[in-house]
Amino acid sequence: MKMLRMILTTVLVMALAQVAWAQCPDAIGQWSTTTGTMIGGRATEAWCGADGNPIQGGQPGNTQNAMSWDGVSLGTQWRAWGMTIDGNGAVLVSEVTLPNGNVTRTYSTDYVGGQFWLTRDNSWSDGVADLTGDLTYFNVLTTITYLGGTTFAGASSNITFTGSFADCPGANGCEIRFGITNALLVWNPALGGSMPADYPALLCSANMGEAFSVCCITVEIFCAVAAEETSWGSLKALYK
Repeated sequence: MKMLRMILTTVLVMALAQVAWAQCPDAIGQWSTTTGTMIGGRATEAWCGADGNPIQGGQPGNTQNAMSWDGVSLGTQWRAWGMTIDGNGAVLVSEVTLPNGNVTRTYSTDYVGGQFWLTRDNSWSDGVADLTGDLTYFNVLTTITYLGGTTFAGASSNITFTGSFADCPGANGCEIRFGITNALLVWNPALGGSMPADYPALLCSANMGEAFSVCCITVEIFCAVAAEETSWGSLKALYK
């Protein structure tokens, strides 16, 4: 009986270990829209305060919700949500007056909190478990153009963020880095009309916000593994 308990305990421990390992990425490397290994997406920023600025947003408390978009469905490959602008709000970092009289203003905005999700159906996973985690850094660098220096004309953004994987042993040192080189504003109240269909919902029960088209994404997954290891598949084999 004692031997049977030991066998059952060993089986249970091994099963739990496999579940934990399954939450770690199955490969390290890069995935990108330029190579067809990532798909672009769509995003919204909810103006969670009562006095959201209809020209530039960027107010503390505003919250983002981003999802992949395959042309038919949202969120089939990746998601990032719950990122909230910190107490500093959007910080002006440069202002340029162009020869034609137009003005561009560039703002840097830091966000706090947020989570991410990656589908199991890509080479970063083992095909069994989705990958999830918490965001540890999220920054948006936005350039806004004003016609004649006063009339809002449009905005585009570069986004970078990092995160750590949930249910993945901390000693593994696995992190994810997203780089989005173009998030193009497609709607906010200053442009008139209403938010287009098939965009992520506005969070925090806001009824005002902005919508963006997201392209040119690169994702990097890296882990603190020995140089000779090329994937988590080979590392996990050591524990079988």
